[in-house]
Amino acid sequence: MKTIAIKDLMVPLEEYATVPDSATPYEAVLALEEAQEKFLHLPYKHRAVLVYGPKNRIVGKLSQLDIIRALEPKYGEMGDIKSCRGSV
Repeated sequence: MKTIAIKDLMVPLEEYATVPDSATPYEAVLALEEAQEKFLHLPYKHRAVLVYGPKNRIVGKLSQLDIIRALEPKYGEMGDIKSCRGSV
């Protein structure tokens, strides 16, 4: 069996959607849309936004579900979100 290195599987940081930790959820959505449009040739769609802090170091990650929760605070009351987790 052929050994695959992690570096062959990863998404290069310059291709990822990123925002500063001071960004709004709206700015995060715009960054995600821009990354998806910019890299249409890739076999996957970006589904998260990396967040950078001081010294441009990555300090976290926002998923699509995180953004939805920020935009709709009562999202968790709408139903069983655990059943949706795999499809987001």
